[in-house]
Amino acid sequence: MSDQIYEETSPGRDYYIQEDKHELYKELQESKDSPFTEAELNEIFIFAVAYGSRKAGRTPIDGSGRALFNRGALNDQTLWLIRSIAVAEERTTDVLIDRKQVKEIAEEYANGGITEIHNKVFGPGDPLVELSDDVIELAQEQNSG
Repeated sequence: MSDQIYEETSPGRDYYIQEDKHELYKELQESKDSPFTEAELNEIFIFAVAYGSRKAGRTPIDGSGRALFNRGALNDQTLWLIRSIAVAEERTTDVLIDRKQVKEIAEEYANGGITEIHNKVFGPGDPLVELSDDVIELAQEQNSG
């Protein structure tokens, strides 16, 4: 359990990414070779958050960052995924009142996850097989733990 004291904060309007990672999102969204072709940027971001939380770890954003999408683009189910990851990271539900911290955790996981996803999609091998194998591996870890 964390000894940190959380304060009630506002998350702000936008979710941010590292400026130099914007091209990774756009390439994943626009390439015909990507399984994310025509996906919304917030959908790619959420996949990067989840993937980063299990495969890449938190990577702080260098610089001021760049707005990727408005938080209004997230539905309740997606917001609860982000909140769940923050609770798991901080090991306390107390973090939920600090909405700015919850958002920052998601942004940092996405920052690490997007690079890993991009490398899987545009690296050697079949991206769907690579990502599917990772999902199966994570599910097996979850079931055995």
